[in-house]
Order: sequence, then C-alpha cells, then structure tokens
Amino acid sequence: MKHINQPLVNKTKVFIHGEKIDIAKDEISDLIIQQPNKKFLGIWKFKLWAYQKPENGKDRSFKYWMREKFGEAPVYHDAQSTQNSLQQMKIYLDKTGHFNSKVWDEQNLKKNKLNITYHIDPANPYHIRKYSHRLTDSLLAVNIRRLSKTSLIKEGDIYNAFIIDKERDRIADSLKNVGYFNFNKEYIYFEIDSSLNNQKLDITLVIKDQKARSLTNPDSIVETPHEQFHLNKIYVNSNYDLLNPTNQTFDTLEINIQTDTNYTAQNTYYFLHQNELKIKPKIITQSLLLNSGDLFNLDAVKKTYRRLADLRIYKYSNIQFTLVPDSLNFSKKNLLDCRVNLARSKVHSYTLEAEATNSGGDLGLGGNLVYANKNIFRGSELFQIRLKGALEIQKQNSTSTITNDKFLFFNTLETGVEMSLSIPKFLIPIGLESFPKDFNPKTTVSTGINYQQRPKYRRYITNISFGYNWSQNEKIHHFFSPIEVNSVKVYPTPEFKVLLEEQTNMRLKNQYTDHLITALKYSFIYNDQDINKLKNFIYFRGNFETSGFLLKGFSMLAGISENNDGYNTLFNIRFAQYVRADFDFRYYTVISKEQKIVWRSMIGIGIPYGNSDDLPFEKGFYAGGANGMRGWKIRSLGPGSSPTDETTDQIDRIGDIQMEANIEYRFPIYSFVKGAIYLDAGNVWLLKENDFFPGGNFKLKNFASEIALDAGFGLRFDFNFFIFRLDAAMRLKDPANNVSSRWVSLKDGFNKLALNFGIGYPF
Repeated sequence: MKHINQPLVNKTKVFIHGEKIDIAKDEISDLIIQQPNKKFLGIWKFKLWAYQKPENGKDRSFKYWMREKFGEAPVYHDAQSTQNSLQQMKIYLDKTGHFNSKVWDEQNLKKNKLNITYHIDPANPYHIRKYSHRLTDSLLAVNIRRLSKTSLIKEGDIYNAFIIDKERDRIADSLKNVGYFNFNKEYIYFEIDSSLNNQKLDITLVIKDQKARSLTNPDSIVETPHEQFHLNKIYVNSNYDLLNPTNQTFDTLEINIQTDTNYTAQNTYYFLHQNELKIKPKIITQSLLLNSGDLFNLDAVKKTYRRLADLRIYKYSNIQFTLVPDSLNFSKKNLLDCRVNLARSKVHSYTLEAEATNSGGDLGLGGNLVYANKNIFRGSELFQIRLKGALEIQKQNSTSTITNDKFLFFNTLETGVEMSLSIPKFLIPIGLESFPKDFNPKTTVSTGINYQQRPKYRRYITNISFGYNWSQNEKIHHFFSPIEVNSVKVYPTPEFKVLLEEQTNMRLKNQYTDHLITALKYSFIYNDQDINKLKNFIYFRGNFETSGFLLKGFSMLAGISENNDGYNTLFNIRFAQYVRADFDFRYYTVISKEQKIVWRSMIGIGIPYGNSDDLPFEKGFYAGGANGMRGWKIRSLGPGSSPTDETTDQIDRIGDIQMEANIEYRFPIYSFVKGAIYLDAGNVWLLKENDFFPGGNFKLKNFASEIALDAGFGLRFDFNFFIFRLDAAMRLKDPANNVSSRWVSLKDGFNKLALNFGIGYPF
C-alpha cells in the first residue's frame, strides 16, 4: 500500500495544562493509537531502518530477512486515529472525575515528519461527598456493611470509574467467600448523582435480586433474594481418566480425618475408586481446604487448587460443585456436593538438564541427570537422585602465581551425587493436627557428596540435612532445619600449600583446613508481590544458624579430651562453633511493566566461639562480584580499610560482618535487551584485629570512611527462560586507599573498570 504525501509520525507527546498532579500522564500517553517507530537506545530507529533496507541496494535476500526478523513498518499519520486518540483521552478524563475537560491536538510538520502534541486541559475533578448502600436483603446487607470497612470507594476521594469497577470485583469475590455460590458482579451497579454543586457527587451501591423460575408457574421469571450455599458431601476421584471422564464406575470408601489434637472433630470424605487406592487418602485430604458443612468459599477453592498442584503425582485437578436436589436435601440449607477429580502423572521420570551457573559471579556450564519417583511410599513423596557436573571460570587475582589444571578454558570442576526425599507433610515429632491445613507443610531429607577442583585446592563436601518448610500465608514462608551436617575435606595444591605454610595468619590457615559443620538453621521470607498487579512490593529474608553447640556439650559431658592443638574433634575432624545471622531487605518501586527502581540493604554477622577461632570459609561474608559491590572482583574488597599488595592480593578477603546497600534503576532498551543503572555501597569487616589485614576490624568511628562506593551500567538479555547479565562498574570510593585519597578520580575509575557477568538479576 502506497502512502503518497502521508507524513511519518515522528514524535508524540502529551502536555497537561495547569497543576493537575492527580492525572497519570503515562496512562494518557498509552491511549495514543499511533506511536512513532521505536528507537534503539533512544537514538536510532533501527526497526524502521531494517524494514526499509530491502528497497535499496543489492543482496536483497539478506535484507528481506532483516525486515522479517527485526523490521517495523513505518507509522504514517492517519487523521482518524488522532481523533480516536482524543476521544479515548476524553473518556479517560471523564472516568477519572474530570468531567467536561478539553482535549485537542497540535501538529508540526517538517520534511514530511510529523510531531503531534496532545493538549489536555482538565476540568476540576468531582469528589465523592457520600457513599451509601440501598439493599432490600437484610442478610446480604449485613455482609455488605462488613465489607464496607475495607471499601476501595472512600468519601472525599476523587471519583474514579476504574476504582468503582475494582470494587465491584472485590464485593463479588468477597460474597463468594461467604456462601453466595451463584453471585457475580453483574448483580452490582452504582447510582451516581452528580447534580450537586461544587464538583461533588453521591454514589449509591445497589445489588439486584437474582432471577429464577417461579415455583408456582415455571413459565414465568421472578426475582428472589440471593442465597447462601453450604458444602454437603465431598467426593474425591484420585484416579480420574482425562480420556474417559464419564464412563467410569466406582466403589466408595468413606474416610474420616481428625481435625484437632483432642480428636473431638473430624471431616468426612468419600473416595471413589475402582481398585486399591494408589495414594494414601490423608495426603490428599490435607490439601483440601473444603469441609462438609462449611459455607462455600471461593478463596478456599483457589487455595485447594494450589495445594493440589504441589502434589507432584498429579498432573491435573478439577473441582466441581453440583446442587443437591430437594428430594435428597432434608435440611433447610442450600447444599452443594463437591467432586475433586485428580489425574495422575507418571510415577517415574528421567531428566537431563543443562544449565548456566553463576557462583558469586563465576560463570560456568553445568549438567544434571535426574531420576525422580513421585510416589515412592504412596504418599506423593518425591524421591530424587541427581548426578551433577559443572565447569566454571573462576576469576583469579592478577598477581596470582598459583597454577592449575585446565578443562578446555575452564579452571574449576565440580561433580557429585545427591539424593533427596520431599514429603508433603510434617514428620515426627510434629503432627499434622498441630498446624492449620493451609500451612502447606513439607519435610525434606537429603544427602550427597560433592567433589570440587579449584585453582588453589581440591575439596570433598559430604552433607546430610533434615528440615521443614511451610507457608503461613501467600506472603510469609518459613524454613527450619534442625539437622544440617557438612563435612569438608580440603587438599591444597602444592603451590598454595607452600603459601599457607609461610603465612603467620591463622585466620587464613583455618579457612583452608578440614572442618565439620553441624548446623541448626531457620529462615523467614516475606514477599508481598502480586504478579497480577503493577504495584510496589517488599521482599525480606532473614537467616539464622548456629553450629557446634550440642557437639561441644556432648564432648564435655562425655569427657572427650581435646586434640594436641586444643580442639575437640568428631571422626578426627575439628567441628565448627559459631552463630551467624543475616538480613536482606528490598523495596521495589514499580514505575511501569518494564521499569522499576530496586532499593536493597543487607547486614550480616557471624561470631565464632569455643571450638572455632574463625568462621569456616563458606560461612564468611564477602563483597564484590556480580551480585554486590560490582566495582570489585569477587572477594577482593575489604576487610575494612586493609590495603592490597602482591601478597594479600592472592587471598580471598572474607569478613565476619557485612553491610551493603544498593539502588538499581531497571528499564527497557530494545526488545529482549534491558538496561540498568546502579549504585552500590558497602564493605566487610573483621570482629577482631588481624595483623595480616591492618584496619580490617570494625570500629564505629571509622565506619563511614570505610564504606566503599561504585556506580555502573548493565545490560540484561531477557530470554524469558533465563536472563544473562553484563555489568560494568566504576569505583567511586576505595577504602583500601589512604584516607586522603579514598575518593577515586574519574581517570583511575575508568582504568579499574570492573566487568561482571551474571545469570539472573542480582537481587
């Protein structure tokens, strides 16, 4: 189609007259139908260029491929689209309370390129003077009055039709949670009285009665009050056939489940079966938040769906409700029979996984061969055996003299085997009746052995763990591991062993010696993100762990003597004693679907005691790398203001205390390419003075001057299934320098520009 003499839409903008801070300019801009062709990095209209390229020159096959793959057709001005945009803006202003506003466009044409300015002159908004209800059903009125305490419509607010529509949805869903099974939002409407003076209006909520056939005259339709429904019998078909859902005959097994520790209350479920039940009924019933005699509750149905989805043995679930006919209903209540249909998935599976790894900024490739049994003890338990292998490129300090084996261009090898068992309930000593059903409890038992070959050492790690996790609600999650044992055997390379033997720094030596960790751990997570809503949200994680307390007590009670070095051992391995805690708080300011600002702060501290002089290497805190303090290489910042030299530059810098704060602005650039601008501040410190790291211990008077700063720009390549990240950061303040020269010049900052590669977002 030829567009003769039609100008290209070059630029559009919205100009709002007056001080109208209550109008969302971005939302109005989204109403513009004809948007100009997008610019790459805000500079070049690459998509338009790729589209038009085949029209000129040779090698058109490649250029047509470019058009098909990357091109975007030119946006030629259409007068009707401009008028439709103005009309949509007028409707939007009316819906947000700015009735009788004025909108118009201004066009500026230069060299067949058109710039369009949409002018908005909003009228003064109407405010809600009074919000009331008019209801004829007394029982319904009680529920509406209860809901009005949390109403989205508030007297004094600006009228907003979008909020009113959200209130309709909220009321309809809330009524479905108190038994109104047949209710929907179409029964709700609002009467608006805008005839008042001074830009005021009144809103009245009205709920229409439902329509039903007359009992006396079936040919006529009458209006009746809305009715509440209770659940009657709950049937479970745990072997539902998706290919033959109707032609199945069943026997019925009645299952009574105790619901409290006193055994005074129980729920009854009816299991439909043809042969022996393949899954223990109690595992299924603990996922059902539907009880006979309860009012119908939509939220309970949604939660039940989520709980059933967690049972890996099932690939499909469906919950149906049918009205109990009057001939079978001997109560005065409206009753619903509930039927839960569950289709099983295959019990056994074998999976080959390939993955990109990012261990603290060290990139690598990994692969797993996984065997899974989804019902090993007939309780939907998930048993897995995982064979792991990975190769990484571990960054080394530039002055390092340590040599190491190479695997292609990788210098780190990791391999191992893990076995785990996940059980969808609490095992002893915690009983199911001790917690509400919607806590979704799980018990996990795991063990494994891992071999790591790194530039400085080889290491064998054997682990055993036992723990629980449960969800208090959709926002709060708990993880508790009363038993987590890790045995670490370290074999330094000859070169690194010589370096360790030459050191007088016992802290460094202790980090690379054999040790045993017997930890008790607890983690708490709060996350109020709603993925269906563009709103700000908070993420918080707190971790606490302690190790060695019980072992030390047992050694003392049993009279086990210390070794020649003055330490207690188990299986000839010195066990660690420490207390460790860290807290990570993040606030996400959501600007739009693809733009947000992330504010993050974290603090951590680990205190060795008793049988340990220092924290184990893997329990220490570090800064630098791809996920924090990106102006430094991983484990190269700190501790405190300790300087770097050729000797210490070869040593990982691990601390007992860490404090860090970050701010990152994330924005779209082009298609799957996203951008980020960020600022990092923080450091790690020691609890005690150490001659090897002068200035490394924490002192409050030096705290501010020892905070490191960096700033940078990053690219995120978002492929949906995974995100690859490249960050370039420049140091702004380096506490390793003398006090007078800690602020880094622009030239020195660029000379020490740090590049970090990562998988996923840093936080």
